[in-house]
Amino acid sequence: MTEELKSSSLYEHLEELRRVLLITLIAVLAGTVISYAFFREFLLDIILSPIQGLGENLVFIGVGEGFIAQLKVSLLGGFIISSPVILWQIINFISPALYKNEKRMLFVLLLFAVILFSSGVVFGYYYILGLGLRMLVVTLSGGLTPMISISSYISFVFWFLIPLGVIFQIPIIVYVLSKIGIITPQLLITKRKYVFFIMFLTAALLTPPDVVTQIFLALPMIILYELSIWLSKWVTWSNKKHLKNKPQV
Repeated sequence: MTEELKSSSLYEHLEELRRVLLITLIAVLAGTVISYAFFREFLLDIILSPIQGLGENLVFIGVGEGFIAQLKVSLLGGFIISSPVILWQIINFISPALYKNEKRMLFVLLLFAVILFSSGVVFGYYYILGLGLRMLVVTLSGGLTPMISISSYISFVFWFLIPLGVIFQIPIIVYVLSKIGIITPQLLITKRKYVFFIMFLTAALLTPPDVVTQIFLALPMIILYELSIWLSKWVTWSNKKHLKNKPQV
């Protein structure tokens, strides 16, 4: 009987997961259609602005490349438009297994994850992307004439900005790992100098040989790391307090 209950419970979870994935897929497809119909040119203008600022005109070298590039941009818009539905589906799928306070924390974490990811992408777009393009297309091109296809450029922009959005998730990652006891504030403090070195090295690779600019680009990452240390301290203190107040069995 127990095995039957486990099998039934697993089947229900798989059915619920299938339903969540189906709704998410429909929402993304609908958002993509809306984005293609109404926001395609607007999104293209935003994405193409940095390279056009360097006086470069993009080309397409495949028969359907121009159309595919527009689909890529529309898909991005589809994810943005459907993101509330996606987040709601994630919350509904996970929340039945959580306590009331854990459900609130899940909602807060997802909210901050979206805010931090968006902040990383916006920061990268306005302060790093243009510098990176200038270095790759102008400074390090060796005097060669660029002929950049629109599809490769859009892919470059996506893979340039998305990792920055992920980097801005450092506080969320540190919170979760500290909550389950994998990392401690002492570990973060001990590794601080190595992390700072990697941050400044990354900034130096992305910017011209200008110390002020390098510091300017590394500063947000340093602030996020320092914030993560204090966050880890608070989580560690909270965990100890919870264990101290927990009734002994």
